[in-house]
Order: sequence, then C-alpha cells, then structure tokens
Amino acid sequence: MTDTPAPAVPPRRRRGLRILGALVVALVAVIGVGCAGMVRCYRSGLHVDQAEREVRDVTQLVRIHPDQVAHPHTTGEVQALVRAHDGPISIGGGRFSQGGQVGVDGTLFLDMREMDDVLDLDVANRVVRVEAGATWRTLQDALDPHDLSLEIMQSYANFTVGGSLSVNGHGRYVNEGPLVRSVRSLDLVTASGERLHASRTERPDVFFGAIGGYGGLGVITEVELDLAPNEPVAREVERMPASAFPAWFDENVRGSDRAVFFNADLYAPDFDDLVSITFERTDEPVTVADRLQPRGGSTAKDRFAYWWVSEAPLGKQARRDVIDRMRLADREVVWRNYEASYDAYGLEPGSRDKSTYVLQEYFVPVERFEGFRAKMAEIFTRYGVNVLNVSIRHAAADPDTLLTWAPRECFAFVVYYKQQTDEAARTEVGVWTRELVDAVIAEEGTYYLPYQILATEEQFHRAYPGADRFFALKMTLDPEYRFRNRLWDTYLPPARALAAEARDRTLREALHARPDYLRPEDQTFLTLPEWYIVYSGDELGAHLSDGGTPSGFPFASSVCQFCRIYGAVTAATRDRYPANRGYHAMIWVIGASYAAEYAVKGAWEATVGRITEWMGAPAPQDTFYAGYATDYGAFMHHTPWYAFPFAERRKQLPGGGGVRGLERRLAYGGELTAKSWWGWAMGGASQSAYGAETEKIRAWVRAPDGVDLAAVPGVLEVEDLGGGASLVTVQRYEPFTAAIQALVAQGVDIVEIAGCERLVVQVVAPIDPAGAPWSGTMWGDVVVAWPILTRPGEQRVALEVPVRRLDEVLPALEAAGGRIEHLYDY
Repeated sequence: MTDTPAPAVPPRRRRGLRILGALVVALVAVIGVGCAGMVRCYRSGLHVDQAEREVRDVTQLVRIHPDQVAHPHTTGEVQALVRAHDGPISIGGGRFSQGGQVGVDGTLFLDMREMDDVLDLDVANRVVRVEAGATWRTLQDALDPHDLSLEIMQSYANFTVGGSLSVNGHGRYVNEGPLVRSVRSLDLVTASGERLHASRTERPDVFFGAIGGYGGLGVITEVELDLAPNEPVAREVERMPASAFPAWFDENVRGSDRAVFFNADLYAPDFDDLVSITFERTDEPVTVADRLQPRGGSTAKDRFAYWWVSEAPLGKQARRDVIDRMRLADREVVWRNYEASYDAYGLEPGSRDKSTYVLQEYFVPVERFEGFRAKMAEIFTRYGVNVLNVSIRHAAADPDTLLTWAPRECFAFVVYYKQQTDEAARTEVGVWTRELVDAVIAEEGTYYLPYQILATEEQFHRAYPGADRFFALKMTLDPEYRFRNRLWDTYLPPARALAAEARDRTLREALHARPDYLRPEDQTFLTLPEWYIVYSGDELGAHLSDGGTPSGFPFASSVCQFCRIYGAVTAATRDRYPANRGYHAMIWVIGASYAAEYAVKGAWEATVGRITEWMGAPAPQDTFYAGYATDYGAFMHHTPWYAFPFAERRKQLPGGGGVRGLERRLAYGGELTAKSWWGWAMGGASQSAYGAETEKIRAWVRAPDGVDLAAVPGVLEVEDLGGGASLVTVQRYEPFTAAIQALVAQGVDIVEIAGCERLVVQVVAPIDPAGAPWSGTMWGDVVVAWPILTRPGEQRVALEVPVRRLDEVLPALEAAGGRIEHLYDY
C-alpha cells in the first residue's frame, strides 16, 4: 500500500489561511473595544432632550402636568394646534399668575412665548401691533428708539402682553387703571380654530370677555395697543398717616395732568402710616442716564434685604425708618420707560423650597379706603401674617369687561407677603384670605383673580356678578369646555363635564382594581431597545438579500444606535416611574449579547471576511446565510429570538466554495452553534425568571354609534362597561400595532390601554434637515430618532403620544409622509 501525496495548496490560498489564523487571535481585543464603545454610546444617549413635563408658577406652589407642550410661532400655528387636538387646552405666557390660571393636568399646553414679534409700529399715530407672547420689555426695546412708551402696562416688564390682557392687568399709572383702556383690538383663536378680530365696535362681547377672561374664551394671539410719548418724570415723595391719605391724594394726585406714576407703600406691621411716591412730567434733565432698567435677577444684597425685612427682629420698622428713607432720599429724574421697565426677577429670593413670596390684591371704591384698611390691618395682626408691603395704586373705572375688578373708580391694595410652603401654612392662608374677601365685599369692593384660588364659589360670584354673562359667552364659543385652567375648573365647570369626569373616575378605579388589566407604563419605552434588535435583524437580512456584502453592513454603528436608544428611553423614564430593575437587567443581558455578537461579526467581516471576499466570488454559504438572516428577522417579530431553530439551520449549512466557503463555514457555523447554546440557556433563564408572559392586553375605549367592536380586525373580546364605554382585548406584540390602528380607523376613542395614558409610536419617515415635521410640536414628544443605516435618507422616529390622541395623531403622521411601523405595547 503506497501513500497518496496530499494535494498542494496554492500559494495565494496558503497566504490567506495564515492571515486568517492570525486575525482570529485578535478578535478578543476587538470585542473589548466594541464593549467600550457600547458604554460610550449609552452615555451619550442619556442626554436626549425631553419635553417639559411640569409647568410651575413663579411662587412654585402650583405645578401643572400637561400631556403635551407646544410652542406656536404664529396665529396660524395656534389655529392648526387647536384644530388638530380634540382634548382640553391650556395657555401660558410668563407664568406670573399664582393659582393655576395657566392650566390643569392632562392638557395640550400652549406656551406662547415664541410668539414675540412686533408686527407693526405706527410712530405718527402712536399705535403698535404685537404678538401676544411678547413681553412688555420686548415692546419697550422696540419703542424706546422712537421716543415712545406704553400708555398702560404692568409694573414689571417680564409679563407677556397676552397674559396681561388675560388678567386685565394694571400698573402705577395715574387716572388710568385696567389695561383694557389702552387696547384697540385683539385677535382670538376660539375652540373651533376660528380666528376672531375683536374691538370695542367689532365683536365687543369677545373683546370685553377675552380681556380679563383668563384664557376661558380662547387664545389671544395678536394685540393692537395705544402708545404715549417717552418723557422725563421726576420723583416726588411724601410721608403721612394712612388716615390722611385719601384727602391728600384727592387734592394732589387725582385728576392731575402732570402725574404719570403713583403708588403709596403702607408699612407693616401696623399699617397706619405710608409713603407716597409720584412721578410727574418735568422739563428737568434726567439724573439717571439709562433709558431702560437693566435686565437680570436679584442680587445677594437684594435677597439679604428681603430676608431682613421678613425675618429679622424689627426688620419691618428698619425698612420704614432706615432703608426706605435712604432709598428715596434723592430726587430722581428718569425716563418714563426707565420707570416702567423693572425686572420682576429682581424680587426673586434665593430659594422657594420651604417658604415663598406671594401676592394678593383687593380693590375698594376710593371713598371706602379707610374702612377696608382698618379691617385688613386687624386680620393681618390677628393671624400674624408676614406682610412685607402693601402697595396702594389708583384705577379709573372699567364698567365694560365682563369680569371687571374696577366697576367704579377704586384704590388697589397690593399685598406682598411671605408664607411657608407646607400644607398647614397653605390651609391657614386660605382661612385669613377668605376673611379678607368678605371684608372687601362688605366695602363694596372685589379681589383680584390671578392669585391663589382660595375664595368660595359664593364669594367669587358676589365679587364678580358678570361671571354668569362670561360663562354664557364661553358656552357659545367653547361649548365642549376645551379651554381649561384651575380658575375655571373651580368656579365655572359645566355640569355635564363634571358628571362625565366623575363617571370616568369611578370606571377607572374599577378597572385599575382588576388583576388582568394593568401593566407598567414605562414598558412602552423599555421595549424600544428590544425591538431595535428585531429591526436590526431585518436590516441585515434585507442588506444581504439585496446583494450587499457582509463586510458592508454597519455592525459597529448598529451597536452604537442600540446604546443611544437605550440611553434615551432611560432618560425618558427614570424620573417619572419607579425603578424597573428586572426589565433593565433583561435589556442589559440582551444588549450585551447583541453587542458582543455584532462586535465579533463586525470585526471578523471587516478583516477576515473582507479578505475572503477579495479572494473569490460569493460562496454557497453566503446565499444560505442571506436566507437565514431574512427568516431570523421575520421570526423575531412574533417569537422570542432564543426559540429559533439554530441547530437545525446549522445542519443545513452547505459545503464547498473554496477558501471563501471554508471561511464562511467557520464564521456562519460558529455563529449558529453559539446561538443555539446561548438561546437554550436564555430560554430556560427567561422562563425561570418571568414565567409565561400573557399574550393579551386590554384597552378602555368608546366607539361611535354604528361601530361593531367585535368586528374590528384584531379585537379578540369585547366587554360592555356601560355609558358607551367598552373594554376590548387584543393580542400583544406585533399584532397589537395592527389592532390599535384598526380601532383608530373606525373612529374609536381609546381612553387608556392597560391603565396607561401614554404610548410610544414609531414611524419611518424621510430625513428632513430642518427637523420638521417630526419635532414633536404637532404629533407628540420625540423620545429618540435615528437614521436607518442601510437606507440613506430615511429614519425611524419614536414619539411619546398620549393614548387619548392616537385617533388624531396616527392619521396625521401618515398624512405628513410618515409610515406607522410599530406601536409599543407594555
């Protein structure tokens, strides 16, 4: 028997095999680099911006949690937002109101501050047209170069014009009073999305209802205002007993054609003496060169002074006898705009956590000044209220606005006080506030509505007898009670809306008590990284089936995308939901598996695989693997990855193919063998840790008349809950997306899903360099967006959408060019 010599190995092939062996040794290091990249990408994902979740007023006592925050830039955008949203809407500007007048929880919150353009300035006729989100300071910056000033505005320049009109604000202007007296016209977007132009002669009901209407009738978007000359004014100071003030004011200020600004500070703690400060027109040169006040917050010196006056022994007496005498010693001559441009943040304390500074305001007819002053002083003394200042202002009559606070000429008592933020302190403030409201009503006066909502309903209607007419107009313009805030929820809620809310509350409590209903809401976010792996498998299968080479697939970029997405959903959930450590641990396990697999494959294909691609044509194993990758991606859409028959596929791996075939058998065979072992281990661990997951999920819905829920594709069961409500059962995972879309297509209103009010919706959309329309303004808040690596020009966008808005958002997304790819269940 003779030995048969082995066939000679071609030199090119020997060279390739030596390189192949050397590179295999380097793979361990490559895996380490990939894991380090995973950590870097994860950390970068934590910084994804999230939409505003909490709207606070300046006192920090009231916090509103809207469903969505929108930042319109034009009246047209406001109209589009109102028309596209079928739920409640609230409106905010500078947020200086102090009782929730900007909104309630669960609304579309229109943050108007981006609408800040000066639209037209008629210098000759002293008229300006401005968007409602502009601050008075924005206007002053535009007017001052033309030697013009506002005819009436609030005492501080940070407030927005629209917000000031909504409360019918006032300042320190002598013989002027409510802001309505300087308004020529306004534009209002109603609940139907209609734009109304209103003035004293055109729709006067809307004009006098919207001004001082606290957003109840609609959104004020544009305003036309009267202006005055900017001129020097000189400060005149007088001190006197409070009892002498009315006669002195009548003789020296009331009706004066020289006085521009006036206020008197009534000193705590006795409230029996005051200092009056009047700024009068003058021809004297200014003593302060600045034409406008500097912008900015309070200084350390300011904050110490506030603390001293409010907390130190004899601090209030020190203010009266030392601080104010020094502050007012010089006779200042300043520009009118300078005196009208104070920055409210100059009053800001160092912290509002345990105590805060708050305003209240009471209006009394001029002849009833002394009667209310005495009652107010007695109440403050009896309750030990920490009053820093009571500023006295003057206001001419405003008989026309429906919610007028000055039906006749009056003095305003502006109370600035300090209170603790705990519940006991809030309760005590309510007690003495209601006594003050009774006292001012007894003096035929009223109280101001932008502050803490503490008065009873009976007190409100006594102080504002025009409320019934206002509410009737609201029901005409806003019959479904869409424009909401805490003020109107307290005093003017429609009975049918309250009854519906009560029914929903009872039904929600019953559903949430059922063991087969609730699922954690955070999991709509946390399933996103899991499904990314599924879509990444789809991309790999499509890439190979379309003739792409394995070395051309972006393995490393895919791992980075996974990590960034996980970082984004972590940022979106960590401060809103209890820690879901089990789910995060599961994501880390599958994420590490995915990263390790793609790191090995990416390193192999970029080195060994690329060499064998260069050495010869595609091998039979490449065709086999393209089919496997496609099947595996499709399999993961409905079944956990570890259940795939990797071992069976390993047996089907073909032979042949030369050097490329040898290398591919090593690469693909090794992958399938490793996945078979790892899948077996993961499947057992998953069953042990979690047991069998339910495959059904339930949604609380309301169907239009004539819709048979049982006939909607994807609906498995229907339970009648009464009152037009139903509980529908659909299948989880991928069929969930089609079932919810089918319900929306039938016009079904989805109230909540498994007790959850928010859902992550994923769309495939073109990449727009400008970022629109997927910025979140119209559709929902963007959780994260990422380009599809194998399809240039396309991206996936994950949006956080309120469940109640699915019926409007899903069709709107598709109409805008997006394709709904996935609704992430819980």
